[in-house]
Amino acid sequence: MLIRQKTVLSLLSQAGKPLSPTVFVKLVFLLRQETGLERVPSFYDFVPYNYGPFSFTLYWDLGSLQQSGYVTTEEERIALCGRTLDLAQKEAEELPAFIQVAVADVLKSYGRMKQSALVRDVYSRYPWFALNSKLPDRRVASIRRPKKAPPAVYTAGYEGRSVDAFFNDLLKRGIDLVVDVRANPVSRKYGFSGLRFGEFCKKLGLEYRHVPSLGIPSNARAGLNGFASYQRLLNRYEQTMLPDRSAEVEDVGRLMRRQPSVLVCVEKDVRCCHRSRLAEAVAQTTGLEVVHL
Repeated sequence: MLIRQKTVLSLLSQAGKPLSPTVFVKLVFLLRQETGLERVPSFYDFVPYNYGPFSFTLYWDLGSLQQSGYVTTEEERIALCGRTLDLAQKEAEELPAFIQVAVADVLKSYGRMKQSALVRDVYSRYPWFALNSKLPDRRVASIRRPKKAPPAVYTAGYEGRSVDAFFNDLLKRGIDLVVDVRANPVSRKYGFSGLRFGEFCKKLGLEYRHVPSLGIPSNARAGLNGFASYQRLLNRYEQTMLPDRSAEVEDVGRLMRRQPSVLVCVEKDVRCCHRSRLAEAVAQTTGLEVVHL
């Protein structure tokens, strides 16, 4: 079991009572923001959503814990299952001491607050995450919407990031459109496979376009084993593949002139990703600057 999942069990165990989904998410959010867990890269990240800070990854894990019999979400309350309570507490006790203390501290500070008071407190101190909230308490936050990103050929790779952190960054940068340039948008990393990735874009108010013809087929990537091999592949992509995709390149260029858009692929190191060569091709048709996020 992942440490972040054990932390969820610890929170529910130490709370000693069922939590509403809103309170549950706010407490996990505060664990991220106000304790040593802010330095743990694998812990949950958050995006501004319908009820304030939200983590798609947190709810994915919650579903896994429910399927495993550790957690119940009956009657719109989140709690540990009675039949597996001992197992859940045992998992929670295996956490590093600083995480157990962090959970206790957050519950001591916020665990007794009424939901409305907790929401107002979070919104007032973390107004960015109230950006898209539908709750009336949103009014307490002094929210500044991000400015639209200036025209440029933006690119981003999601390697090493959670889907929540990735989208939060795009929203803060004022991006409107995600252009997925993977040939095959399948990922073992939660949230980044094409269908779900597109759904998350829609939920967060972003447009999504998949342009598979601008990707590199999986069979062409076979045998990559270092920087030099990546460069040979990218040179071949630039010299033999892209010239046959001039219409698609121009289409993407029109999108990028029209609204703040980002070319998205996997690799963190843009030098080893075809989006670097694609971005240069788009820049040549538009006259826009290339910006790697």
